[in-house]
Amino acid sequence: MTVHPLRLVVLTRNLETGRFGTAVTRWFEREVERADEFKLDLIDLSAVPLADLPARIRDADAVIIVTAEYNHAYPGDVKSAIDAVRRPWYAKPVGFVVYGGRSGGLRAAEQLRLVFGELHAVTIRDSLGFREEDFTPEGEPADPTTSTAAAALLRQLAWWARPLRDARANTPYPG
Repeated sequence: MTVHPLRLVVLTRNLETGRFGTAVTRWFEREVERADEFKLDLIDLSAVPLADLPARIRDADAVIIVTAEYNHAYPGDVKSAIDAVRRPWYAKPVGFVVYGGRSGGLRAAEQLRLVFGELHAVTIRDSLGFREEDFTPEGEPADPTTSTAAAALLRQLAWWARPLRDARANTPYPG
């Protein structure tokens, strides 16, 4: 039996050099590449038209949102991207890698869980949250256990992605 790799969209806000979010995204991208079960599709919202998002999300088996916390929530461009997609989110597992402020971005993840619940998506309980001091100047996590946490998140995402992919293929989602 051949197991096809899961298509994972990593949706990020901006990959401009020198930004903390870029360091987080690039680090997580390397973590995904270490996980054999995923084929990565990286989407930079600053470079991809919103009109292109629905097809790429529809083709994905799972999604990770990488975003900053902004005013105890998440930025408006992330909300615009989510709203541009709508139905392709249904029955799709979504995880979060967040950053910023004292909470390490975790308030953004909590707000996003509410939004994705309304879109019939399955959010992964565990998320990764970072403050700038959690990364070295070279763009690597200062805590050596961070890769273990990323691997656990990816395993949970894969666990949800396979049966949901099969369910969407065999029976249209009734939402």
